[in-house]
Amino acid sequence: MTLPQRWLVKLNRPRYKFKLPSDDPVQYARWEFREGKKVWDRYFASRIDLSDRDILDLGCGPGGKTCYLASLGPRKIVGVDVAAECIRKAELARPVLTPPEFRSNLEFVVVDAADLPFPDGYFDIITCSDAFGHFGAPCKVFSEAVRILKKGGLFCIDFVQWGAYNGHHLGEFIVTPWAHVWWSSEDIVQSVHEIVSNERASLDSIENRDIMDDLVNKHLKHFHDNLNRLRLSEFEKYIRQENRLKISFVKHAVASPVLLPLKFIPGLRELVIARNIYIIEKTG
Repeated sequence: MTLPQRWLVKLNRPRYKFKLPSDDPVQYARWEFREGKKVWDRYFASRIDLSDRDILDLGCGPGGKTCYLASLGPRKIVGVDVAAECIRKAELARPVLTPPEFRSNLEFVVVDAADLPFPDGYFDIITCSDAFGHFGAPCKVFSEAVRILKKGGLFCIDFVQWGAYNGHHLGEFIVTPWAHVWWSSEDIVQSVHEIVSNERASLDSIENRDIMDDLVNKHLKHFHDNLNRLRLSEFEKYIRQENRLKISFVKHAVASPVLLPLKFIPGLRELVIARNIYIIEKTG
């Protein structure tokens, strides 16, 4: 191992503890439901009424957050994701997490967010939670969302940019802030394998080791293939390029109050901002 890799391992080795995956097929959706409620209640609920509205949830994943939004009484809500496996899990989550009176208003569809099969001006509200950092063509997704949003409609977005302290999405293994900024991708991958090696050696069955290997490799594949390294400055360009949009609300939350002054420094704000929340109105 290289010296940078050794340092990263030294800083994070005690972190990882293997747990057998739950046999609950909607476990992750349950977590999404809770997290979606927290984010919506904190940033959006006092500003937006979803009742009797047609809503699209972009990048819905296993559907937990979409199920929560469905419980707020929209006329119709459609969750879309490009991954068929995510939509399969979302369909399992719908009867479990959505109140009976709202289930018929909720639909999940396999759709590429960069090529949405809806007519212009179709939805009252479009939501997108923790997905903009994962889209293969985020600029195209943004443009498509604006196209299908009604005049006067709202685009509700929250996302974590690549430069955030946890932008690597490998928190299960690495707690060192901004590890993906200070270390190369190769260093990250090699270090994660080393970080989990002691835990792997402690497992008493080949089956559990294989399960653990599969879980670790899925996380690393996600790090390699499913993060588009979106910068906040790049996202802001998407908004400026559309002359028919108005920002109704924006908040750039920091991980710690101590870091708050740094978010106003252009060269540092990509690092200190931990979450971006936008409500954008289509004015024309």
